[in-house]
Amino acid sequence: MAAVVCCRGARPLRVLFSPLKPGIHVTRARPAAAFGTAVTSGKVAVNGVHLHYQLTGDGSHAVLLLPGMLGSGETDFAPQLKSLSKTLFTVVAWDPRGYGHSRPPDRDFPMDFFERDAKDAVDLMKALQFKQVSLLGWSDGGITALIAAAKYPSYISKMVIWGANAYVTDEDDRIYQGIRDVSKWSEKARKPLETLYGYDYFAKTCEKWVDGIKQFKHLPDGCI
Repeated sequence: MAAVVCCRGARPLRVLFSPLKPGIHVTRARPAAAFGTAVTSGKVAVNGVHLHYQLTGDGSHAVLLLPGMLGSGETDFAPQLKSLSKTLFTVVAWDPRGYGHSRPPDRDFPMDFFERDAKDAVDLMKALQFKQVSLLGWSDGGITALIAAAKYPSYISKMVIWGANAYVTDEDDRIYQGIRDVSKWSEKARKPLETLYGYDYFAKTCEKWVDGIKQFKHLPDGCI
């Protein structure tokens, strides 16, 4: 059973961590490719959309990196793509549907959007022919990882999450309302996403995210 540390709210965290221990070696259905230190990218058709991913390393332990709200592999995980062991791990960073380069479609937030992301993430890794994976998720990616591990326990080997929350309170809602207007963000936080999306899509999607996460406050105990 994995031990989980959860942090409340959507505040960005900066965490230094060493690579996962190799643990259980994961058999890959495809022959190991000589990716070396290069980062390759591509798109795969999954559940009616084309999901973008970046891949590096050729280790036997497959690791999927799950970004936070509005994030992508390139904005959230450049250090991990660069520095995680290329011999121990095959590292995949994905862009959830509507985020990063997994567009179209535009991002939307139905009540089950975390469950949808969890299924997309698992089905992406299966499409890439990994037999089992470990998950590193932060913020919304941490929530997605928790749901993926709950729904697909035999497919998830290990998990590290940070900056994720299990429920939404009135206090959380006030925090989310405070980030609704992206023009009030610091330039450091705003610039990478504005560069990735353009201001209009970035601003519109942030507002939609705030409305989407607020839905959970109305459920019993605000449970996500």
